[in-house]
Amino acid sequence: MKIVTGILFLLCLGYFYYRFFRLLIKMKQPAVFPKTEEDWRTIRKQPQKAVDLPRISHQKTGFFMNGLILVFLTIFVIGNLFSSNTNWPAYLVFIPIFFNLSQVWNLFSIVEDGILDGGRFVPWKSIQSYHFVPIDTNHRFYGYSHEVNGGYELKIQTKRSTASCIVTSETGREKVTEVLDAHLGI
Repeated sequence: MKIVTGILFLLCLGYFYYRFFRLLIKMKQPAVFPKTEEDWRTIRKQPQKAVDLPRISHQKTGFFMNGLILVFLTIFVIGNLFSSNTNWPAYLVFIPIFFNLSQVWNLFSIVEDGILDGGRFVPWKSIQSYHFVPIDTNHRFYGYSHEVNGGYELKIQTKRSTASCIVTSETGREKVTEVLDAHLGI
């Protein structure tokens, strides 16, 4: 049982390593949107702060936190496989980490092959639809900053999940719509 659980966790870690390195490779592609400084200021992952450039030098927090967590989890699982006593409940602590690993990246960018959203890459073929939700008094982001109030939340529906970002201006919304329509063939 110990070996089976260890192998399952190593397979999960392998998937997250794949996502991590795939994101790093896709970050080297030039951004289709946002391109200008004004565009960068209109896109946000969190309401308080505009996104950073999709380069490792600008995404240091996400890069180091994601890398350190993956290395730590790998060492933990391998150490647990070779240990004589196994701490099974400790594995349960790591499950929320797996689901929130992409939240440490302040990243949203459209590249030639797809979308960089937080700590993941979404290829064009995985995107099913998108829509904008106005940020008004009943929206969860309303009140965080005056730039966000009156803006829009872009929700991109993929095959398995949803990607989202905040667009703070009408011109930004028009540019995002134009790029998404061109790549999705709408």
